[in-house]
Amino acid sequence: MPDENPFLCLSETAWVSAGPTNIGIVNFGADVYLIDSGNDKDAGRRLLKALRAKGWKLKAVINTHSNADHIGANAYLQNSTGCEIWAPEVEACFTENPLLEPSFLWGAYPFKELRSKFFEAKACRVNRLINADTQLQGLQFIPLPGHFFNQYGILTDDGVFYLADSLFGEPVLKKYGLPFIYDVEAFRGSIENIKGIDAEYYVPSHGNIVKDISETADLNLSVLSEAEEDILRLLDGGLIFEELLKEFCDLRGIALNPGQYVLVGSTLKSILSYLCNNSKAGYTFKENRMYWKAL
Repeated sequence: MPDENPFLCLSETAWVSAGPTNIGIVNFGADVYLIDSGNDKDAGRRLLKALRAKGWKLKAVINTHSNADHIGANAYLQNSTGCEIWAPEVEACFTENPLLEPSFLWGAYPFKELRSKFFEAKACRVNRLINADTQLQGLQFIPLPGHFFNQYGILTDDGVFYLADSLFGEPVLKKYGLPFIYDVEAFRGSIENIKGIDAEYYVPSHGNIVKDISETADLNLSVLSEAEEDILRLLDGGLIFEELLKEFCDLRGIALNPGQYVLVGSTLKSILSYLCNNSKAGYTFKENRMYWKAL
């Protein structure tokens, strides 16, 4: 994509800045709203330069959720332009207090490798909380929980659906083996909800823009189901969590580092919770170790 035209136009009002995290741009005349901001100050600087080249004024960043790769340029853009930051409730707490993300993933105060820009953005001020009743001409705010606590997607009236991290493109799934999931049941429910919503374009934050979301949606559901089946097989004889994590990663060819340890580990724990709550797996304590076993 040429530097002088970094935005892909999808409709009269909706644009995308494609990259590691796809950023939405909704244009209402001279004022524009960003759907997320990218992972750091450099991403924000590039976005702001491109906006100014078009003569557009940034009104607000609408954050779909609070992961660092979605809010990482918030502080730079807010400090540079005075723009507002909008975010869903709960996600707003993480956005204003970004130490919460690595703390949540680690389950305690995080060690230094988890306090990088990939997990801890710069703090910013949230000006407005969004929910399904939020009113903004031309936009609908659609709850898409599952990947994180209170994630929202944004649907424009002319048919562009910004999906956040409610599902992931095939290259991402192949690279990482399993997407990050906080709430397994909600993740499935959001994907089924998306499949029932008509749009001209579907824009995952990590994946290709498509006109038909069904194949990508079914692939995400399949990957999750396969992970559950693998976990239940591995738990046939009973394992402590660290053993399960090793066996699962060996099976999937996942090489752990600090980041993958907390991301894959957190997702496996979410799947264990789902399996436990649905009476498919259970746990016992023996000699101060927590053993998980398929039921």
